[in-house]
Amino acid sequence: MPVRMPHRFRAWLLLSALATASCAPRVAPSICTACFWEHQPPGFREELVRFYRGYATDDPLIAAERDRLVARVAGEDAALCEARARFESLADSESEPSRRLLAAETAAFDAAACGVDPEPAFLRAADAADPRKAAIYRTVAGGSFRPRFGSASIATRLDPPRGTTSYVLGASAIRVDTGDVVVVQAERTVRDWLSYQLRWNPADAPAPAGALIGWHEGARLSDLLGAVEAKVEPAVGVLAAFRDGRWLAPDADGVFRFEVLEDKVQYPTTRVHGGLALLVDTHGVSALVEAAARREASLVVACGDHPEKMKAALALARSGRDVWFPCDRFVGDVLGYEAPGTLLGSAPVRREGDHAVIGDRPVRFEVAETVVVEDAAPRGDLRYYDAPARYFRALAAKLPIPLQFVEVDGPGQAAKVVDRALALGADVIAIRVETAEDAAPVRAWLSGSPRRRAVLFHTAPYAPGYALFGEFPKQTTSGDPRPEFD
Repeated sequence: MPVRMPHRFRAWLLLSALATASCAPRVAPSICTACFWEHQPPGFREELVRFYRGYATDDPLIAAERDRLVARVAGEDAALCEARARFESLADSESEPSRRLLAAETAAFDAAACGVDPEPAFLRAADAADPRKAAIYRTVAGGSFRPRFGSASIATRLDPPRGTTSYVLGASAIRVDTGDVVVVQAERTVRDWLSYQLRWNPADAPAPAGALIGWHEGARLSDLLGAVEAKVEPAVGVLAAFRDGRWLAPDADGVFRFEVLEDKVQYPTTRVHGGLALLVDTHGVSALVEAAARREASLVVACGDHPEKMKAALALARSGRDVWFPCDRFVGDVLGYEAPGTLLGSAPVRREGDHAVIGDRPVRFEVAETVVVEDAAPRGDLRYYDAPARYFRALAAKLPIPLQFVEVDGPGQAAKVVDRALALGADVIAIRVETAEDAAPVRAWLSGSPRRRAVLFHTAPYAPGYALFGEFPKQTTSGDPRPEFD
């Protein structure tokens, strides 16, 4: 059942919301709230509204979040402002600092859209925030917010020694010890509003294994916590500033430089005030750099399926932090990176003694061996199947590796890659394994000979593909951005 509140209080909230909703002209949103739905299946928007209208919770903060989400998706202005009034009340009643902050921030970011003066609301949010965010909110309240912007780039160097005859992939490793702080994206770890998962309590305490989503990054974090008692801390409430058509998240010094993809900013859970956005359902490495530094994280776990996310990953590695991005479509972009931190894509995790190890799956290949490489047209969800080709094209630019490309035009077509390998007598494939239909022919092919090896890309998030790492520990590895040469 939804949370109940006294009738008189509900009436006050509704009257307050209707009054504020009808006052001053609304501030034009600086994000396209409808654009996100143009790329979703027909009818999904309406289905999502129906689900969340009936979503039951006893947590008043999640209840307010639910109602705000419904109002944003359905375009119900009065309901949005009613939800805002509830967040404003929760900013008074919440005793837990993170929950109080989120309530106060929401009331501030939605104030102008509801005809409420945002100045006192942002000053109130500043009182609940950490010093860096508080300084920003005070300038927003005073109308003097002038974000500092910067750029980000990728510089790598890969120089195989002359006469190299073999290379090793998968030797890179990340060690995670008990008590290590692991900063993670919120989406697909503790929340996934698109998949009807809104239950997480945004409190200060680290997320326990039982609170994690059972797929993608959440599933791999569950494996990590099954191996070691690390502190998984989702980054919620990350700021992004708008410049020249792009939304940029801050670095460790508060300079806005890492692009957050537009569709993630368009989420209805995002709060926006002019050119400043508050990202609740954070997604991608780009959004986590400042939070990782502030929380002194040793490891960051997030999506890495875009060049902008790889720029942020490299910046984190340069600061000495490790980054694990199981969605690794662009791992080839950081091939040959130089940094004290370690970058790993679609690699498995295991317990070793009193700690956990991610990666450390070295598999050797001869330069002269033909690699049968999966490729795909870069469109829709199919685009992730081009990860093997992206990586091996970059590696073959440095080594004379003979490559045979096989293009797939849909999921579950791994048999095309395996059949080409069989026809050529090749013992190496580079492939993405997402579905059971992908996994079955790869499993059968690997079982046929211990000489056969598979380099798996963008595979660890998916149970059918991830299982292959456990079944064939000597024959499977990932696209290591730090190959070793002999």
